[in-house]
Amino acid sequence: MRALPDAPSGAPGEGSARRSARLEPAALLPLVVLTVVWCWWSAKSGGFFGTVLLPGTVVLCATLALLAWIAPWRGNLRASPAVAVAAGALIALGGWAALSAAWSPAPEIAIADAQRILAYAVAFGLGLGLGDLLGGRVHLALVPLTVAGMLAGAIAVIGMHGGDNPGHYLDTDGTLEFPFGYRNANAAFFLIALWPALGLAARRGGLVIGRAAALASATLCLCMGMLSQSRGSMIAGALALCVYVAFSRDRARRLAWLAAAVLPALIVLPALTDLYQAANGGAPLHSLGGELRRAANAAALSTAVALVVGAALAWLETRLPASARAGRAADRIALGGLVAIVLGGSITFVAVVGDPLDWLGRRASEFRAGESSQPIGKASRFTLNARTGRGELWRIALLNFRHHPVLGDGAGGYRYTYLRERRADAPPAVRDAHSVELENLSELGIVGLALFASAIAGAGAGAVRARRIGPAAAWVSAFALTAGAYWLAHSSLDWFWPYPAVTAPVFALLGSACAPAVGADRPAPGRGRWRLIAAAGAIALAVSTVPPFLSQRYVDDAYDTWRSDPARAYDDLDRARSLNPLSVDPLLAEGAIARANGDRERAIDAFRDAIAKRPEEWVSYYLLAVLHERGDPALARRELAAARARDPHNAEVAALADKLRSSSPDNARQ
Repeated sequence: MRALPDAPSGAPGEGSARRSARLEPAALLPLVVLTVVWCWWSAKSGGFFGTVLLPGTVVLCATLALLAWIAPWRGNLRASPAVAVAAGALIALGGWAALSAAWSPAPEIAIADAQRILAYAVAFGLGLGLGDLLGGRVHLALVPLTVAGMLAGAIAVIGMHGGDNPGHYLDTDGTLEFPFGYRNANAAFFLIALWPALGLAARRGGLVIGRAAALASATLCLCMGMLSQSRGSMIAGALALCVYVAFSRDRARRLAWLAAAVLPALIVLPALTDLYQAANGGAPLHSLGGELRRAANAAALSTAVALVVGAALAWLETRLPASARAGRAADRIALGGLVAIVLGGSITFVAVVGDPLDWLGRRASEFRAGESSQPIGKASRFTLNARTGRGELWRIALLNFRHHPVLGDGAGGYRYTYLRERRADAPPAVRDAHSVELENLSELGIVGLALFASAIAGAGAGAVRARRIGPAAAWVSAFALTAGAYWLAHSSLDWFWPYPAVTAPVFALLGSACAPAVGADRPAPGRGRWRLIAAAGAIALAVSTVPPFLSQRYVDDAYDTWRSDPARAYDDLDRARSLNPLSVDPLLAEGAIARANGDRERAIDAFRDAIAKRPEEWVSYYLLAVLHERGDPALARRELAAARARDPHNAEVAALADKLRSSSPDNARQ
């Protein structure tokens, strides 16, 4: 394909209809809504919990329904079957997850997973509609995630600078886990947001101050991702870089702008090392306020430097005329430099490690060995140590698949298989397979994996096809594909699939990148059948989220008020049960509150009801054993045996079993 130079939005070739560069007013609605929802989710634990996810989903659904009803639509899905496959497969995957409630050990989790997946489908649809409405200004689709990354990073830096509660921001090893509460999800969000920010910074034609702010956002996101220290980010980042280079038409410029974002971020490395070494050298987290403030200061300084550099580069580009001949020469030099770096790195690698096959064998042995020991003396987590617990998690996912190859164990079922089948030294609180492919294979079978793969392949193919439409479409496609490649690689090693702030923006970006591929010469006539179906589906999804949201709110309120008003707490739990009869949470909450209040009989009844609703849950059996420990030790042992059958290596169950054994009459006589 002949290389096309950068062109201002609205340039000829931007679509068969040669759309005007004028911004369609209706585009402002999804643009603002996506920005607000991404910002909100990113600041609230990534939107992981239903009380945040579900209201955001309602807002997205309402926006999609409104757009389907009133907004002009110039696209035609028949023009890009890949996009239709992506949208259809996502919707079908959500439906399949909902259907799996019929055989899942946790049907309410299956329904919640289905709602989450359908929210991703809505995000894809909104991205598609936004890209269509933006027309020649499709690059503005990069704004929502850029702003969300900038806001989340700023909130983190400001909080870290206060340094009053380092444990609120750091994991036990000194890595950043705020605002998501999970180091790897934190890194994924910021390192995905890096790419759309870089796209806005590097695009010719934008305002100098806007491009400078976008580059500062990219550097800030890179700083936050580095401080999170996810080892999986190294693999995902390398793949993203390859995609970035492969889909760049002006490699020299894009690599120069990438360097402008990366080099200031290196300022944070000494602070990163200090935090990690202090935490792993025995210092308690609450004493790391000084190191945390220095990390915040370094990130702020990096961002300020990037702002200045971005302004200077953008200003220079407005003064220096673009030359196609000089650009081609620079691209050849950049490509030669990359080849030289790869060859030099390969030679250095072989010189340092020796036989590459032997090195790979040692890494494979480390991987099979499982979790690494405490990394005392290391400068950071960014090492070549392959010790991880992923092998055990993936083994159990494949075991689940062998037992249920077609249907899977049902959405939400992996956690129960894991507790039954895990090794004694494996982590006790794992709910996901830490691989989006194996998660779908384990819980939704080959059907679920095929639908997921179809959605990803369709979205990717649609974005690639859109590159042929024109320079602006190719620009957005390159950055959306880069962000998507990072997400897919990292989510294959971690559990980002349930984090909407990580996953939904990627689908929205890919939807916007696909939009030029479905462009049509004339607007679709009237409010056709598909518009009504889209609006009705969005409204149905929004309505379905209300009962579980209210149920969880009532459970949360009961935990907040039970000390001062137990009667009100029990009433709230009754309402929670009626709103979400599939959920076991209200029963467990009632049992816990009754036990704390000394109402033993009510607690026993609640836990019995919980067992009837969810017999696979070990907690109910364990708490019944605790309640029967003194009054009926024999019954306590039976309940404990049931708990142990569901989680054989649980430390609490083992401790109570030892206690009951030591207090038995036979032991007393001995």
